Amino acid sequence: MLMPLERLRAILELLFREGVLVAEKDPRPRRCHPALPGVPNLEVLRAMASLRARRLVRQTFAWRHFYWYLTDAGVAHLRRYLHLPPDIVPLSLQRARPPRGPPRPAGDPRGTRDARGTGSDGGDADR
Repeated sequence: MLMPLERLRAILELLFREGVLVAEKDPRPRRCHPALPGVPNLEVLRAMASLRARRLVRQTFAWRHFYWYLTDAGVAHLRRYLHLPPDIVPLSLQRARPPRGPPRPAGDPRGTRDARGTGSDGGDADR
């Protein structure tokens, strides 16, 4: 299927940024993809079918929706195609950062605890 390169690039950029792409099984040509304004859903389906044939994405189907996941070969291919540096990775491959609580004030009387459960002043923290 012929499609403008800017639409194909938008599809591939979204796939690389997220690492996962979802599309409803709806081949009507006038229906646009919800995450890509101006890009018909049919073009997303066909672009992903091409990547799947080359084993660059893995496909799952459930409840009228296709789910495509980038493989390692797909990440390398899109990195070359989109001219991206090696330090940029899809969101699905990034490690989740642990949530951080609010910072403690400098004069916090609780202090810090070591592995034995004692406070930073060397005494027992439960006293």
